[in-house]
Amino acid sequence: MSGPSGSLVRRGGTASLPGGRHLVWSVAAGVNGRRWRSVTSHGDGRMEASLLVETAPDGRLVKLELATGEGLLTLHPDGDPLLLHGNVVRASGIDHLSLPWSAGHILLAGASPVTAAIAVQGTAARVGVGEGANLPAVDVGIDLRPRPATWHVAHTAELRWRLLAADGGASLLLETDADGLPTAADGVSWPLERLTA
Repeated sequence: MSGPSGSLVRRGGTASLPGGRHLVWSVAAGVNGRRWRSVTSHGDGRMEASLLVETAPDGRLVKLELATGEGLLTLHPDGDPLLLHGNVVRASGIDHLSLPWSAGHILLAGASPVTAAIAVQGTAARVGVGEGANLPAVDVGIDLRPRPATWHVAHTAELRWRLLAADGGASLLLETDADGLPTAADGVSWPLERLTA
């Protein structure tokens, strides 16, 4: 699968996050879409969250897996009517989940630039530069308790976005490259394949 620039997208990278946190990520594209992986850690190196997200070639969510100190979360859209199904496995047992979902929904896991990049990739055709829209969302925190939400997505520049929880909660500033990958001032990325001479 190619990114918006037409190039094959298979990269990994690292960046600093607000609050002294650190992100390590990778994305690999294939005929079935993209597979994103990331690990977020605290400034002292303790892991905060491990994330796996699979998307279809058109950017639709296929599956999300999130692991934190709270347990393991799995979510995937399915059914007619379409719902977001899954479960959370905790030390105390399993919580089964079923949430409203549609082709217009976005999913945001914490303050993850990875899920923000996936969200804006799917909305870029609907929200032009200088425009914004309120979008139905599912918001998942580190506590692994997904909740229906509304997020305002503003396309502030060609490759720059601002995402704001409509309830006045979290906000994210996101810059991407031409392939839709998150970038940061101190970020570095590399090709996943070994370069040959």
